[in-house]
Amino acid sequence: MAYPEAEYRRDVYRELIKIKQSTPTDEECRAVAHHMEYNIRADRRYANNGYRIISMDDMRRKIVSQIKNNLHANDIPRYLTEYRKYKDYQKNWQLTASEEEDIKNIALGIKKVSDFTDKDYLKTAYIKYFNQRIMPDIKNISWQEKNNLDYHGLWHTEQVALFAIDISVEENYNPLPNLLAAALHDCARKTDGHDPNHGKNCEPIAREYLSNTYKDRDWINLKDEKNIIEAVINHNSSPQNENNIVLNCLQDADSMRLWWERGQNYPAHTPTGQRLANYSGNEHQQIRYLRGLLEKMRATFPQQTTNNQNTKKGLFSQLSSVFCRSKN
Repeated sequence: MAYPEAEYRRDVYRELIKIKQSTPTDEECRAVAHHMEYNIRADRRYANNGYRIISMDDMRRKIVSQIKNNLHANDIPRYLTEYRKYKDYQKNWQLTASEEEDIKNIALGIKKVSDFTDKDYLKTAYIKYFNQRIMPDIKNISWQEKNNLDYHGLWHTEQVALFAIDISVEENYNPLPNLLAAALHDCARKTDGHDPNHGKNCEPIAREYLSNTYKDRDWINLKDEKNIIEAVINHNSSPQNENNIVLNCLQDADSMRLWWERGQNYPAHTPTGQRLANYSGNEHQQIRYLRGLLEKMRATFPQQTTNNQNTKKGLFSQLSSVFCRSKN
């Protein structure tokens, strides 16, 4: 969020003086506003989700309201630490050579996810990889935008991919096959409604992508490719398959919003999927979890500014919609 200095002094600055009973620094103002913004964007009631657009003025008012009602002076140092960490992430938004090498080595079996003690590092690296190496091609080959899909649009592909990354890293799976399956799983959808054959219809698109379009084809072995194709075809029809963790991961990632938004009750296929599914009905836990992923996702692209915040476009400008979209 890019407040001009004058508006900070009018809004956040003024409220923090009351709470701190001393003069806040500009960085403290920005840190508090940043934290409150993410609370709002992770709450589906206020999300810019295509159904309920939130203006910059409304966002500012809600931030001020949250500061008045929810902020304690003891919270400010923690928010400042979060904000500095976020800014550090942002300085390194481009996928680095070392991150790419780690992704490659995990894919080729030279390293394992369990070799890395910093799981946030891996999750951020794979989010960067997805944003920069996979999603631009998916936009070109997918039918989702061509068919003007909404509930199953490309934002949903982003959503499923990020859940797949999180599940994979927590379960010590190689995330790359799961990430590719998530990217491809709805590429042949014709409608937001019942489309029972969309998994099967994805098969030729997925095979063509993996064979000819995907730039890191050498990182995927024949078993990985078989499991990705099988997962894409069967993600909307088959039960758990002990022999295909790609399918199991994809089904959990794809089902998360059904557990959270609709309370649908069927078993998850992974322990992490089950843990996240248990957040159903607990909005506080959902928001806390989503804020973390939104922070990483936002920090993997350079900060953008525009004179018209309400009409900003682009794949990663709709951060608020990635997880919080719902039919109202």
